[in-house]
Amino acid sequence: MSSSDPASRLLLLMRHGKAENSSGQPDHDRALAERGESQARLVGEYLASQNVQVSRVLLSDSARTVQTWEAVVSQMPGFDGKVTRHEEIYTGGPAELLSLLGGVKDKHTVVMVVGHEPTISSLTTLLADEHSDAGSLAQARIGMPTGGMAVLSGALEDWGSLGEESLTLHTIVRP
Repeated sequence: MSSSDPASRLLLLMRHGKAENSSGQPDHDRALAERGESQARLVGEYLASQNVQVSRVLLSDSARTVQTWEAVVSQMPGFDGKVTRHEEIYTGGPAELLSLLGGVKDKHTVVMVVGHEPTISSLTTLLADEHSDAGSLAQARIGMPTGGMAVLSGALEDWGSLGEESLTLHTIVRP
């Protein structure tokens, strides 16, 4: 999906894929497990099959989120969007992520975030409006599965207008 309507926004909130056990290494440095790479590639295939043209990506700066994005984008030929890493996605919660999203330039109508639990499910629940898919909202309230991605959209003049109940949650992709 790419939209010609400048007020139409698509937000993809993804939890990183399944990570390896810590084995004594710092949590921040944990790598994706083989299953996590597979999950992320499936999400990339899904986005490509739906013709989703992501133009802005916000990543946690942890190893597993960066590797998740690399596996997702490997299935999206021609991706030419902007990707940045943010410590606050790793260390913060929904308020910090909402603040980061509020700073995204208006020209980016399709934005993806790759982060962690419980922030991804909490933000999904916060943003979901009354028209949201009930089953997907219930899943978000329980928690986002590894590699899972919430698909939300709505009419916003700019990302700074993003707030409570401002988008419709359509589905949660569970690879």
